[in-house]
Amino acid sequence: GKGGDRGGGKFGGDRGRNRGGGRGGRPGGRGGSGMKGGRKVIIEPHQRLEGIFVARGKEDALVTKNMVPGESVYGEKRISVDDENGSKIEYRIWNPFRSKLGASILGGIENIHIKPGSKVLYLGAASGTTIS
Repeated sequence: GKGGDRGGGKFGGDRGRNRGGGRGGRPGGRGGSGMKGGRKVIIEPHQRLEGIFVARGKEDALVTKNMVPGESVYGEKRISVDDENGSKIEYRIWNPFRSKLGASILGGIENIHIKPGSKVLYLGAASGTTIS
């Protein structure tokens, strides 16, 4: 019939699927932090910035303690680690592609002028994420 079977051939076939990928980012969909459950992760304090930690595992990640364990506000990834007393501590993983503060820390910023106990007024934006 007219139009053929719309399949295969040199120029057609997938009818819009796989048309140059998605909207940027990394291939493979969501996730990919390398901090999957059950893997050995070591949490170390950040060298310069109090209250920020580095999770060392398959891939390193910036993390902060989750003040409300079990809760995820923005769908961020979390990891739980046993402390020396055997109790679990939950950390939120910072995605530097969604956090300007996280990106600046990875970029080597000297001081963020925020530490545990600081009072911060966050005037939020319409999208993106904030610190824990």
